[in-house]
Amino acid sequence: MLGRLPLVRKFFQMFRNDFDSEAYWSNRYEQGRISGAGSYGRLADYKAEVINSLVNEFEISSVLEFGSGDGNQASLFEIDTYTGLDVAHQVVEAARERFKDRAGWSFDTVKNANTAPRSRDMTMSLDVIYHLVEEAVFDRYLADLFAASDRFVLIYASDHNALTLNSHVKHRCYSDWVNANAPEFGAIRTLKSPFPKTAMSDTKDTSFAFFRLYQRLEA
Repeated sequence: MLGRLPLVRKFFQMFRNDFDSEAYWSNRYEQGRISGAGSYGRLADYKAEVINSLVNEFEISSVLEFGSGDGNQASLFEIDTYTGLDVAHQVVEAARERFKDRAGWSFDTVKNANTAPRSRDMTMSLDVIYHLVEEAVFDRYLADLFAASDRFVLIYASDHNALTLNSHVKHRCYSDWVNANAPEFGAIRTLKSPFPKTAMSDTKDTSFAFFRLYQRLEA
């Protein structure tokens, strides 16, 4: 059976040609489902601890998150000026209502957002990159993510190329893209995950993702 898995993956990939990640997440939220286990529980607590620590250490005053989801992860952030972007209008509208009393916080759809170059201290991507199945979407996402940052880019994702049996998951070696397309940024910190996913791990409490912090090198 194990020897047949590569063939199964190749066969499954044939049906991804028409996959629409925006439609997938919009439909998911329309059904009342959450962003995912990574935005809840100990994984969410861990990510918030790391992010809040970096914001304090580097005196980051403004953050733009590409893919803020249902907002549960954002509820743990301690950031003065925060903008959450998402492709699904349902979660954007819900987040606007949920965080309406937080001064300096805003939410918008990706289509309507202002992602002007170098407009934020830090841009951020959490558990998103490996969901970008389409090549053009992947390229555009990373281009916007790095262009909008004036100082730092924080990524929480896997960083290897691999197919999966899930239609909405495709692991990406995003660091290769950064090296080729955003050489003005350099990785200054990589944090090993304290809850790595293994064959025997609980998928709700573990992850194949880890943090990497990039800094703009040019003056």
